[in-house]
Amino acid sequence: MTPVVIRALRVVLVALALAALAAQVLLVVVPLTQLARPVDGLDVVFMVAPVLALLCLELGLVALWVLLTRVEREVIFDASADRWVWVIAASGLLAALLVAGMAALVGELDDAPGLILVGGGIGLLGVAFALLMTVMLGLLRTATGLRRELEAVV
Repeated sequence: MTPVVIRALRVVLVALALAALAAQVLLVVVPLTQLARPVDGLDVVFMVAPVLALLCLELGLVALWVLLTRVEREVIFDASADRWVWVIAASGLLAALLVAGMAALVGELDDAPGLILVGGGIGLLGVAFALLMTVMLGLLRTATGLRRELEAVV
């Protein structure tokens, strides 16, 4: 990968992380300042679940940063890279399930069956993403094995 692509990707990762952090702050501060009544359990759920979903996104961004650094140093074909792919898969799946659960909850409370279907679709996308990352992990393991074989031959 060229240094320009790596720098550009890092800029995008930082921008996404800053946007997620700003959204987390807004998701907590704005409702707390706008509520005219005491905070109840449902309010806490509506504040915590999106913050946790964004935290999963940030964790995935950190894992991408680590993998990008490994690509830059040309040490990506190592067994220790596997855990970072798992982090990306797990954080993506958890974020999608949190969003799907929130969509289902809001859809049920507001009697909006379309929102429940959208939540189900988001949940399915999260499962598909996790499965795709599992396939990518298999490809990484195969490439790592092939690289070891090639190094042994040379």
